[in-house]
Amino acid sequence: MDKSHYFEHVCNDTIPTKPEEEDTTPTDMVSEAVEEIMDNIKSAFSTGDRE
Repeated sequence: MDKSHYFEHVCNDTIPTKPEEEDTTPTDMVSEAVEEIMDNIKSAFSTGDRE
């Protein structure tokens, strides 16, 4: 079975994305949350001056 067209047609037709939101992904919020958590952990355990 030839699946070369799968990502070109099937995925594009089944994932509705607004044109102005094409540069974001569903995992962006997760990435930002993880980054914030890591910053909080780093500042909690750092021995230097806290901001």
